[in-house]
Amino acid sequence: MDRNRVEQYRLALFGRMVMGVAHEVDNYLSVILGFAELIQITGGGEKKTLDSVGKIFNAGEKINNIVRHFSQYVRPHGPTREIFSPAEAVAECLVFARYDLGRSNVTLNLPEKPLSGVLNADRRDFALVMLSLLFNGSEEMSAKGGELRLEISRQDDEWEFAVADEGPGIPPDVALKIFEEGFTTKDGPLHTGMGLPVARYLAEGMGGTLSLSNLPAGGCKAVLRIPGN
Repeated sequence: MDRNRVEQYRLALFGRMVMGVAHEVDNYLSVILGFAELIQITGGGEKKTLDSVGKIFNAGEKINNIVRHFSQYVRPHGPTREIFSPAEAVAECLVFARYDLGRSNVTLNLPEKPLSGVLNADRRDFALVMLSLLFNGSEEMSAKGGELRLEISRQDDEWEFAVADEGPGIPPDVALKIFEEGFTTKDGPLHTGMGLPVARYLAEGMGGTLSLSNLPAGGCKAVLRIPGN
């Protein structure tokens, strides 16, 4: 796969999240403007003013985190290895992706405690793989909703990242084509058929593997395995 295809997919995926980012920023701006107006109108006592200012600073920090992480992960680049915490990278992506992933009555079920440890890989490419798998699972439940579960584990020197959905699963005829570039079962300009092919290409570039399989109780599970070093 040409690296340009990876960057085209990255921009397309992040482009579809812009409205979600705008929604989140607007929510926090409403908090800032609301409390700023309250201070202006009431003058407030010392405690009330300090409480309001604290809420304004908190909302401002939320906006800063959304914009900063979005800008960090959307930027096209050549592959660059670095030492990073995968749990931290996933958390940073969810800062700006959570709203879009939670559409259509989809509930995110995330690990209660982040697993410690590091990877030596391309942080932004790793994040793109995880976002691709999370959005793929979310879209599979767009008709009826359900739970999108992320599990992170580590055994010996290998990391495993599993994304499980409660969608209809993968039909046998589709299973043969899911990693083909441009193949998609969904309509609309947002569905380019590049998410899973790009994810597998990047996984292999990190020395890992990516597999998808149906779950016995229904739904699908995507499993990304990457060496720790």
